[in-house]
Amino acid sequence: MRVLIAYGTRYGATEEVAERMAEWLKAANIEVDIINVKANQWPELTEYTGLIIGSGIKIGQWTKEIKNFIKKKKDAINKFDGSKVFFVCSGYAAIPERYQEIKEEYCLKALTDLGVTVDDYEAFGGIMNVSPSSNVGWLNKQILKVAGKESPNFDPKGINDYRNWTKIEEFTQTFIQSLKDKS
Repeated sequence: MRVLIAYGTRYGATEEVAERMAEWLKAANIEVDIINVKANQWPELTEYTGLIIGSGIKIGQWTKEIKNFIKKKKDAINKFDGSKVFFVCSGYAAIPERYQEIKEEYCLKALTDLGVTVDDYEAFGGIMNVSPSSNVGWLNKQILKVAGKESPNFDPKGINDYRNWTKIEEFTQTFIQSLKDKS
């Protein structure tokens, strides 16, 4: 079994999720190729038995690179007969009252609007890094601070990591089981 993890990230949170997923897949003796689609070096999907696509969310939008990847690979993704899943990292997904809305809007609706189907999808919390050491620009920090007011225990001067690693691992383990079931 061989899996492609294709992700788009702006500040690294989605990349870290993709890397952790790769670790769990490798622990299950599954070969993994992990690519940041920003590089535009997209392998043929026919080389794989599984596909994981992930994107960070900023102001309600996927990364443009993931959107371009999905548009370019739409037919191949839809014809792909292996296990295929999609995820986003969004600060709002960590707010219990917003979680279902975020999952449906940023995953299901966005994929449907592009004409792409997957076996499963999920929304994970993201990182809102407004610390002085952050690589986030001043304007984006201001946007994060406004958004953070809705988030639990938001520190307006710190690193707010809302990723639930247990949930991410459960999603990955479910994906691993679906690979095994299809093989």
